[in-house]
Amino acid sequence: MTIIKGKTTWVDVQKPNKKDIEYLRKTYKFHPIILDELLQPSARARVERYDNYLFMVYHLPVYDHAQKTSRRAEIDVLITRDTLITVHYENLEPIESLSRAIHNNPHFKERVLSEDSARVLYYLIQEIINFSLRQLRHVQDKVEAIGKNLFKGQESELLERTSYVKRDILEYRIIARPQETLLESLESASRTFWGEKTRVYFNDLAGDYLKVIHALENYREAVEAFESTNAQLLNAKMNHIMSRFTVLAFLTFPLMLLVGLFDIDAIGRPIIGKSIYDFWLIFGGVITVISGMTYYFKRRGWL
Repeated sequence: MTIIKGKTTWVDVQKPNKKDIEYLRKTYKFHPIILDELLQPSARARVERYDNYLFMVYHLPVYDHAQKTSRRAEIDVLITRDTLITVHYENLEPIESLSRAIHNNPHFKERVLSEDSARVLYYLIQEIINFSLRQLRHVQDKVEAIGKNLFKGQESELLERTSYVKRDILEYRIIARPQETLLESLESASRTFWGEKTRVYFNDLAGDYLKVIHALENYREAVEAFESTNAQLLNAKMNHIMSRFTVLAFLTFPLMLLVGLFDIDAIGRPIIGKSIYDFWLIFGGVITVISGMTYYFKRRGWL
């Protein structure tokens, strides 16, 4: 547990245990049901208003390099008018960045902790939004790489890479989209909890979060367009290969028929058995037919 004090206090709890929960119960008189909920992650992001505090569950996407997709991380926030309490279940970059900035910069610490908990919450969510934008950079890099390799004959490889990027964008979207509604709810709750003076802060957060949503939608549309183009290129390549096999089949069929006819044991055959050059006559005829058909197909553009 980390406690940073000014006119406002920030209490940060990582991997909460029963001792931490008991400290919060005795110090701040939160409802036991809310405190019990802090012991494990919640399934739903939300903002709830109580008599003298707010409870917020915020989900943020974190990229998992092993799974090659984004997963959900959670920050629970309990807010009184002069204290902000964050609870999380793993090391999270936004928490560490804000804590480091407060410790290393006295002027920033004064700005963050000088008024009320609304100011601390504002800077915390701003840091989370900045982190979310940074998390999208790996998606941007992958989408741009797909675009650069689109016409380099790597259709099969790009199909797999595109599928991974699409899954990552989808998982990110599932996590990120509800936070847009959450910030709107927070803006509404802030006016009744802190007063109208805080409205501008949380309106600003909602506007900044739109940058995340818009960037995500742009990448989704781009990767879908690249996927469609790649599929068309792959289909064109497959059609070209199939047309070649069709032409080859058409070339070999009459030759097989010709050889088969000469192999029929029938009376009155004019060539077979009449000369020692029968084999070479048949071979020459086959070569002539192949050459003639090949020349004709090339003139027609089929080969």
